[in-house]
Amino acid sequence: MKREFLFVRFANKETGVSEVIDEFLEFTEDDHSREIASRTRNNLPEISLFLRDFRNALADIIENGISQRFINYVDSYMKPSLTEYVEGSGTSRTGEERWIVLKEEDTPWVEAIVCYNLMLYIRTYGLKELKLCPVCQKFFTNKGKYAKYCTEACKIQGKT
Repeated sequence: MKREFLFVRFANKETGVSEVIDEFLEFTEDDHSREIASRTRNNLPEISLFLRDFRNALADIIENGISQRFINYVDSYMKPSLTEYVEGSGTSRTGEERWIVLKEEDTPWVEAIVCYNLMLYIRTYGLKELKLCPVCQKFFTNKGKYAKYCTEACKIQGKT
């Protein structure tokens, strides 16, 4: 089975702050960002309110699509925290390379990385395959646009 995206694992409480930082450290090549992430790793921020709001935002875009309110929500984390760089042909997204650099340590950059991961997902796949299981309330992708349940067990329980 394919591993879920970072934002899905985070929303489902399968990935915490330290795992978000570790995943970022695994891929970043920027020394400034690496220093910030390493220091933050030793003093993890409390983001339980963000988790609650993020789950609500995901449920809202699944139900209603992307709104200006949602864009403002993710921008409120991403704009003060991240700078995105894009390298490519300029004519299409094929062969495009994207990376982010953290601006400052005292920004909500962990939350911004989760939002950025969601925005990359939406840009690549759209919203058709992002779902919320009506039985267990977990978010999921990778099951096809007609899937309703995240697992066979939830499907059986949902049909009884």
